[in-house]
Order: sequence, then C-alpha cells, then structure tokens
Amino acid sequence: MMRVIGIIAEYNPLHEGHIYHMERSRELLGGDAPVVVVMSGHAVQRGDFPVMTKYARARAAALSGADLVIELPSPWSCACAERFATAGVGILTRLGVVTHLSFGSESGELEPLERLAGRIASNYPKDISLARAMPGINPGYGELYTPNNILGIEYLRAIRALGSPLIPITVKRRGSLHDDGVASASAYRRGLLNGAAVKLPQQEVLANELEAGRAPIDFNRLETAVLSKLRTMGREELAMLPEMRGGFHNRLHGAIAGAGSLEELYSLVKSKRFTLSRVRRAVLCAFLGITEDMALATPPLRLLAIGKRGPELLSRVSATVISRPAAGREALSFESSVTDQLCLAMPKPRPCGMEWTCGVEVI
Repeated sequence: MMRVIGIIAEYNPLHEGHIYHMERSRELLGGDAPVVVVMSGHAVQRGDFPVMTKYARARAAALSGADLVIELPSPWSCACAERFATAGVGILTRLGVVTHLSFGSESGELEPLERLAGRIASNYPKDISLARAMPGINPGYGELYTPNNILGIEYLRAIRALGSPLIPITVKRRGSLHDDGVASASAYRRGLLNGAAVKLPQQEVLANELEAGRAPIDFNRLETAVLSKLRTMGREELAMLPEMRGGFHNRLHGAIAGAGSLEELYSLVKSKRFTLSRVRRAVLCAFLGITEDMALATPPLRLLAIGKRGPELLSRVSATVISRPAAGREALSFESSVTDQLCLAMPKPRPCGMEWTCGVEVI
C-alpha cells in the first residue's frame, strides 16, 4: 500500500522550516511518499487574517513539494487547538488515502507525547486551554508544555477520539525555539507588515502578491469596522460565539464598551484564564459571524492546489472534493463572505467575489 503523509498547517507564510518538515517526513517513511496538506484558509488560529491569501500560500506549498492542498475552513482554522486538530485529522481521514499524520514538535519524540495524550482525561476543565490545564493534570512533565508539543498532543487525542487509522510521526521542529538559523513564521509576518525586504523559499509567489497589492494582508486595517460590529452585539449574541465558557461572553461584552482600539480591547479582556489568542479568536469570530453551531458541523473538502502527484492521489480519494468553486457554491458560501472581508484588509482592497474567481492552483 502506498504511504501518504498528511500535514495540518497554516503556512503563514511558508518558510524553510516547513519545507524541512515535508522533506524529513518523507525521509522517516523511507522514500518519496506523497504529501497531503490541510491548510488554514482565510482565518488563522491566533485570531487573525493570514498575511497572504490561501491561494498564494497553497501555490507556495505545492511548489515546495505538497501534492495536494485542502482547505481547513474558518470555523475550524480560527479555533482552539483541540478543535483545530480534530477538524484537520477528520479531513485527512475522510480523504481515505492518507496513511500517516506528521506534525512538528519541540521534543521530536513521539512516545512522551503519546503517553501524555493517553493520560489526559476527556473531561479536563474546558474553560481553560489544555496548555494551562496540563500542569495540574500531569505534574512533572513541564518541559513538554510547549506550543507545538501541545498541538501534537491534540492531534494524538483526535486520532484516538475519531478512531482514525492515521499513524502519527513527529519531526523535531526547526525555528524560533532552536538556534539553527531558521526564522519563525511570526518573524516573517512582522517583517512583511513592517515593510521589510523579506525573502521566502517561493519568492516569486510573494513578489507577485506584493506587486498586485494583495499582500501583506493586515487585519488591523479593519479596526474601526471590527469595533463597530462588536458594539452592535449584545450578550446573547456574543454567547453564541465559539469558546464562550466560564463567563467569557460577559467579560468580552463589558470590555467592548470601554475599548477605543483593538489592542485596548484585547488588554481589557485578557487574563490568566482567557489567553490573548483566545480573545483574538473571539473578536475575529464575532466580526466574521462564526458561531459555536457552525464549528460543530462537518467541514467541506475544498481543493486549493495540486502538485506533482496530486492527480494520482485525487483518483484514489473516496470523499467528494470541491475542485471548482462554482460546483460548491452552497458549501463555500460562508468562506466567500470571509474572503470578501479579507479583501478589504489588503494594501489595495478588492471587490467581493474572489472566492468564485480563484480556482485550483495546478503545479
């Protein structure tokens, strides 16, 4: 049976560390296994827009070795680690061709993460993040409580919860936590947003986006619109957003009236219980109209890019994959509204309709 690697990523933006992850994953499986990437669309986990469109990031991924790129839609990409991981694992499993899930981790060792995933009870306190709950659940493992390790544990828990046949493998992460000369995605984002001359592996993709005025995308360009939208929302409407446990909607509602900027709003809501990422996600979900009910549904399978071995993989996929936007108009209608808002955050704002005019990137 052909071994096929699945990767869940944001590629915001794609850099050398991401390419290393793909290449090292292939090495671990002893050959040139195809790679299927489930990639965040136009909203990312830290509660922000990506710096480049999903079409540009998917093209960069395919040029860098990905054979298929499938979208992780906004209700699941702008979500807590548990929901992000469960949706990504679910998509890879539904495709029916992926055999292995590869994820980056600071530890680079699978066994300790699997041991922790097995020890974590399904009923840990849901009003706080797993990262904050783990020291109490599993004391003595503090060195493993790092961002990518936590996400890796969520992938392992998702495989168990879904009964997925995916076989997990992990690659020691290269990036900001290691002195190996590889810059982190956040460093590249800061450079782009500050107007620095940033060089990425697929530089022509970035150059085209910059020249066309489509990048860098900056959510802060919509600050007034976001604050205006939030001021129209009552407690009941805020309570319908994802992750509104532990009185979060009341705290958010109280802060909205007193905030004159997004940064001020974030600072008023943020606390030991409510992390900055969670606050940012809540704000973005409120602006875009993402509700808890939406995030509980099943994500559509939207194809964004096809690489060298993509056609071969597609012929073996058992699920229905949307390869033409017009053919999935109903399933993609909400993502279209997200894309329309994102287009206003570009250096040169675009009119509505990009979701329907941008097809699959074929390499």
